[in-house]
Amino acid sequence: MVYYVRQGITTESRHTFDDSTHILKEELFGEESFDGPYSLLYHEREPTRVKSIKRIEKPHLSDGSDEELRHRHLKGSQIKPHGDFISGRTCLMFNDDVEMGLIKPKEQMSYFFRSAINEQLFFVQKGEGELNSSLGTLKFGRGDYIHIPKGTTYQMKCSQGSEFFYVESRERMGIPPRYLNIYGQIKEGSPYYSRDIRHPTLGKPNLEEGDFRVLVDFGDYYLEESRDQHPFDVAGWDGYLFPWAINVSLMAPIVGRLHQPPPVHETFSSKSFMVGTFLPRKYDFHPRAIPISYYHSNIDTDEVLFYSSGNFMSRKGISEGSLTLHVRGLIHGPQPGAVQGAIGKEGTDEVAVMVEAYRPLKLTKEAIAIEDSAYMSSWYT
Repeated sequence: MVYYVRQGITTESRHTFDDSTHILKEELFGEESFDGPYSLLYHEREPTRVKSIKRIEKPHLSDGSDEELRHRHLKGSQIKPHGDFISGRTCLMFNDDVEMGLIKPKEQMSYFFRSAINEQLFFVQKGEGELNSSLGTLKFGRGDYIHIPKGTTYQMKCSQGSEFFYVESRERMGIPPRYLNIYGQIKEGSPYYSRDIRHPTLGKPNLEEGDFRVLVDFGDYYLEESRDQHPFDVAGWDGYLFPWAINVSLMAPIVGRLHQPPPVHETFSSKSFMVGTFLPRKYDFHPRAIPISYYHSNIDTDEVLFYSSGNFMSRKGISEGSLTLHVRGLIHGPQPGAVQGAIGKEGTDEVAVMVEAYRPLKLTKEAIAIEDSAYMSSWYT
């Protein structure tokens, strides 16, 4: 749940009409049956109007994890642009709860998309554009997180050369509960605030008629809806469930006298994983502080880092667009010489996205194809 928004035309009371000659078609857009967060959408026409549906098989994720578990460095820059915002996704890691990877679209979407089962989170590495959905238009640019609830019908328009890191989850992911007070408001002292969050702006309902395709993702396959009316016919909506965006430049990293553990960088949370953001910040101010990460064992998590920009002081051979996977059971931390090199530094300019998965991750064959095979030995020099 984010905050309450009301846009366009809504009836005076829910489940009623104001004008018997022009009855808007109310849709409950909600999660967890009727008990979760929701918005009420008011359509000009029946949202159930579908001419036909067709099943389209999806390629199964290719499990390339037959090799031993070890720390990995994936050279994301080697992935070439292809497809559109949906077909151009390259999944690199996954488990039963979550999948993640890169998107480098080469084409624009000619259809609409809806995920029936997954929440979606995108980090904009390059480019700009707009997310057009039933709830309006949301513009985005470099450094934005874009959160799209499951069940949202949308079409993404991207500038040429756009790149995204993405996370898809069957579970809800949202603002960490520890950032919220008992009233659902973001607390003082959190890394971001409600006014930093952007929601869609609703325009006039689109009453165009023609041939419109909506691709609905059911995990193992798609259903393609064929419609003769544009799906964005919403005249108004209100509620707490909608796509939203926030830019990392507005976030306020938490710092301390001694080095802070990764949970202070948490941005989104779910039952089975968390997403954190490492941002430019002042280093620890103890006079003898070691200002970079200490060695640690991921006893219960697999840790993924997507490196966006800046100087990644604790890592060697990492560049923008790289990903690393540090697996549970193997100690990791700064590479040789990094600790000594960090002492006396006053701050960092790095931007990186971290995902900690609580169940083991598998790598796809696409991930193995871009692996830096020397990475595991980079701690032994």
